[in-house]
Order: sequence, then structure tokens, then C-alpha cells
Amino acid sequence: MRNIWVIAKSTVKLEIRDKILYGIIVFGFLYVFFSLFLADLVLKELPMVKSFGLTGIYFFNAIIALFLGTTSFYKDVDRKIVYFILSKPVSRAQFVLGKFLGLCLVLLLTTAILGVAYVGVILYEHGGFDSIGVLAIFMQFLEMMLFIAFAMFVSTFSSSLLSIVYTSAIFFLGHIVSTLISAAKTVRITGFQLVLVKILYYVFPNLEKFDARDLAIHVVPMPLHSFFLALAYCIVYITLLLTASIWIFEKKEI
Repeated sequence: MRNIWVIAKSTVKLEIRDKILYGIIVFGFLYVFFSLFLADLVLKELPMVKSFGLTGIYFFNAIIALFLGTTSFYKDVDRKIVYFILSKPVSRAQFVLGKFLGLCLVLLLTTAILGVAYVGVILYEHGGFDSIGVLAIFMQFLEMMLFIAFAMFVSTFSSSLLSIVYTSAIFFLGHIVSTLISAAKTVRITGFQLVLVKILYYVFPNLEKFDARDLAIHVVPMPLHSFFLALAYCIVYITLLLTASIWIFEKKEI
């Protein structure tokens, strides 16, 4: 466990030095405050302020997660860091777990920064403390953790460019699989097409489970069972992805 924590801290230190990451955070931070101006275009209603703010946080966190998950491993290889770490009494499994933990800590930091900006904007708009909005941001964080896990998994067997392509494709599919299965039931698809839709539904992550933005916008409490179901889904899926990543990485020649 100590080795995992050391690698995680090292990852955090390396990633927070990246100027690209700072640029994304600054743009995200400015966008959250810019949501006040955007809301002015629609009579400055509080639900619109929440909508623009939460959507902006989600968008910029997705960019950060994609950036971290698809580039961190290759930067370690390019800087010879991975060779130095693995020359120590550190297993490849510990390296993968440490990297994942470190990237999640960086993501948690960026989420907290954008979240504080969002809460400040809502307070400025006399909306009080938006606890449901904070919960929605946390649900987004869970989704981005899963996103990073998948990006790391893809990075173990493909190039940096392909990792971005594959991860982006999964991100897109993850948001339409639930729609596909609903549409299939509505139009009564059968045979091979139905089998294909079910394969997509059960194999690819259902990212819609983590979408609580509408609840925050309309001030609807999130059912407790929905929260724990999404949390369990996230843990199981991340565990599977990290297990596969470790298995591939241990067989990989570097």
C-alpha cells in the first residue's frame, strides 16, 4: 500500500506542473462565472445558471479526465520514469494502481476548484447552498473516475492518439446505450439487431447512471438507492478495468 501511495503522490506532483492542465482549469473556472452572463440571455433564471454551470463543469472535467488518462502513462515512458520506478521493489500492479489513484486525486482537486466556483455563483444568485448541485458534481466525479480507468486500460495496449479516439468513442457510447435499449423496446427490434443492442448495453459503461444534473436544476432530491447503485456500478466497473489493465501491463514489454 505504501508503494501505491508514493506513486500516487508522485503522479499528482508531475501532473499539477503541466501548463495544459492549468489552462483547462482556468478556462473552466472562468466559464462557471461566465454562466452568469449566459443566464442573462434567458432572464437570468436560477435554473439556467445551474444548468450552464453544471454543464460547464462536466465538459471541462471530461477534457481533464481524457487528457490525464490518455497521456500520463506515455509521459512516464517518455521521461523514463516508469523504468526508474519498476527498477525498485515495485510491482506493475502497484504502478497501475498508484497511477490511477494519483490521477483521481488530481481530478478531485480540479473538481473541487470548479465546484467551489459553482457554489459561489449560486450563492451570489441568492440560491442558497445547492446541496443537490454538489451531489451532481460528485456524481460527475464518479463518472470521470470510470472514464480515467478506461483511458488507462486503453493506454496499456494502444498509442496515445488511438487511446484518445477509443476513449472518446466509449464516452459517446456510454451516454447512448440506455437510449438504444429503450428505443429497441419501443420499436420492438428482434433477432440479431436486438442481440447487438443488448451486447452494447451490457458491455459498455452506462454513463447515464451518473447524470444528476436535471435533479439539481429542478431541485429534486436524488433517491438514495439510485446513488448507491451508481456508486456500486462505478466501483465494480473500475475494478474490472484496473484488473484488465494490470493483466495487460504485466505481459507488456517496455
